Amino acid sequence: MNAITSTQANVEVTVQAISADMAAGLSSNFTEANKAIFVLERLEEERLKWEMNELTASRQRLYGMLTDCYEFYLTMKTDTRADVREQMKKGLETFIQVRGYKFQSTSHDMNKIVKSVFGLDRRRVSAYSLALRAALKAGGIDNDGKVLALGIDELAGWIERNGGIEEIRLGSKNQGLSLKDRAEKAKQAIEKKPVMTISPDDRVMAFDTNDSDKLMVLLATYRPSGALEISGVVKSDTAVRAALAALYSSSKSSFKSQEQEDLQAISVETTQQAIERAVAAATLTV
Repeated sequence: MNAITSTQANVEVTVQAISADMAAGLSSNFTEANKAIFVLERLEEERLKWEMNELTASRQRLYGMLTDCYEFYLTMKTDTRADVREQMKKGLETFIQVRGYKFQSTSHDMNKIVKSVFGLDRRRVSAYSLALRAALKAGGIDNDGKVLALGIDELAGWIERNGGIEEIRLGSKNQGLSLKDRAEKAKQAIEKKPVMTISPDDRVMAFDTNDSDKLMVLLATYRPSGALEISGVVKSDTAVRAALAALYSSSKSSFKSQEQEDLQAISVETTQQAIERAVAAATLTV
């Protein structure tokens, strides 16, 4: 922390500059612009404290409540004692009836539990429910090929590792694929089959050697003449990842078809290799 003392109109003002680089950028005179900078630095510091303390604590408390909801569901569905499962089920039904909540006949029981706890905010209930339902399939696969639920004690850490509730919600709406997963699948697909090649004019759109083989987003408009008018380029990794994920979501049927074709090709190649090995082995034994 650097203390900066300035004098204006015979009034001494002492302020605290949070960062040395910001302090170095301040003019020697205490101006109105500098006052604004100090306000912003103070607010920035408050935001950092909020993120490190209150927001973190709030998020941990949320994950704790979601863990309790998750445990309620698993107990109601998988407890080895039939009377306990029935007790949990009847308790949920009674609670819903008293609160006057309405559900469709096809509503998942996880949605009912989450709504009972978090109330009528449909967006929040939907996001939390989808995340918890995704956790029901995130525990791996046993020796019999059965999909396992994530362990209760693992839930909070799993949510954190997967980017939080919203990221998991988006992934669950895309067959469990996170934004990163969708972006990676789209990237693999487009690298195999580019749709067109253009040569940019360096006078209006500069590129350098650092851009070689790097994905980027072109901002283009299709004109009635049939021309594709390119207005700009975005090289940000975040923008590229978001564009790839959006491409996968809008074209996932074609991507899946390509994946199936690739798998079939691998299967045919593997079968052919097996046949060739068998023939070779048979020849050696003759």
